[in-house]
Amino acid sequence: MSLEIEPLTPVFGARITGFSIRDGIDAATIEALDSAIDDCSLLVLPGQPVTDEEQVAFTERFGPLEETLPGAVGAGSKVARMSNFLPDGTLKDPNGQQALFTRANNFWHTDSSFKEVPARASCLSARRLATTGGDTEFASTRAAYEALSAEMKAKVDGLIAYHDIAHSRLKLSPDAVTEEQRRRMPAVPQALVRTNPRTGRKSLLIGSHICRMDGMSDEEAVALNEELFAIATRPEHTYHHVWSPDDIVIWDNRATLHRGHLYDEVNDRRLMVRTTLAGTAATVVDGVIQSGA
Repeated sequence: MSLEIEPLTPVFGARITGFSIRDGIDAATIEALDSAIDDCSLLVLPGQPVTDEEQVAFTERFGPLEETLPGAVGAGSKVARMSNFLPDGTLKDPNGQQALFTRANNFWHTDSSFKEVPARASCLSARRLATTGGDTEFASTRAAYEALSAEMKAKVDGLIAYHDIAHSRLKLSPDAVTEEQRRRMPAVPQALVRTNPRTGRKSLLIGSHICRMDGMSDEEAVALNEELFAIATRPEHTYHHVWSPDDIVIWDNRATLHRGHLYDEVNDRRLMVRTTLAGTAATVVDGVIQSGA
């Protein structure tokens, strides 16, 4: 197979064609795609129709997958449904907990940063698209780190932030997260700056899940997170994806933020299916940042 790689922006992202998941992918192609995740942070694979089973098999070529979160549709499986309707076709109550939990993905965030071992990458396939809306934006936290002043780099290197999924959900509504989810997913420490073990390039691990930072007051932590957000989401550091049917998008959670756009959850239907490539190590162990995690 001969991959064709077209840059999406000057700083990150690539559109990759020249192969078919359903027709089978050789080991060399998987290796090239694996390296592209590290190098480009965001991969758009157009025209790749898949079933759940095919998507799981494809993403497992890159490593073990995470299980879906407690309390979510399909909890404990390798497939997460980003949808306004249930597997039986019933529309979710737009004001109910399940809908609110998913809608909080409209905040800038990084998948699974609220887990002790954060995810490496996510793979999202477009199964059914809304008539309008439902786009996804991505921001390069690697480009953001590289845009920081030397003084700011010195400030953030070595900092530890705590990520809590309940914190991000409560920004939307007190009903967006259950007591069980709060209990089973407490806040976890993460290095604010990560280094890719293969490329050596650094990126920021920020997002709406951050609830506090070591050695800072809540006000200072909020101010720093917002300042870094503002840099990461500058137009020159972002990519806006308008979905087409059967698109697959893979992104490196170590080097990107993303957020979904609203759509009509009452009168329209949308189904996106995500598989998540698990990380390999915690970024913080016993209060010590781990290099290359």
